[in-house]
Amino acid sequence: MTAVQLPPGEDCGRPPPEGFETFFMRYEPRLRRYLYTLGARDSLLEDAAQMTLEEAFRSWPSLQDHPRQDAWLFKVARQRYAKAYKEHLKLGDLTDPVLFDRLHQDDATAGCDRRLDLLAMLRRLPEQQCEAVVLRRFFDLSYDAIAEAMGVRPSSARSLVSRALARLAQMQDEDTEEGGCT
Repeated sequence: MTAVQLPPGEDCGRPPPEGFETFFMRYEPRLRRYLYTLGARDSLLEDAAQMTLEEAFRSWPSLQDHPRQDAWLFKVARQRYAKAYKEHLKLGDLTDPVLFDRLHQDDATAGCDRRLDLLAMLRRLPEQQCEAVVLRRFFDLSYDAIAEAMGVRPSSARSLVSRALARLAQMQDEDTEEGGCT
């Protein structure tokens, strides 16, 4: 994966605003992992990450004081991913991407069977449940932050996570009963 570049344009040649570089270094890897869980791959992932970080750069005066920068970032990322997906689809650049359909060779989880089993089970969850549980368990967001990122109420976020965890436990039990991996 290549690093996302700061946006070109009128700010080109000037250093980023104070604090943005720290924000970028902290959240850019998390942003990429989040987009990957949504199904973004290759150039689609690059485009969605670039658009999201450009929006963060433009919004920095208000974003720098935002109480939940991660929730803001994931909300914008989901929107930019949808936009990038439509643009790629229009150009015929996509086959239908599947969540966790393959792992990049540089992904540390590539050799871990348990992790791959979990990713396969996540793919079987309804989209909102998958997103909610990923934000909670992989990114450690609070229910309020998940609600903000997904555009739902905190009680709905809590319910989505709870249902997802219950379904994942049920899938794991079914796999164990069928002689699958534990």
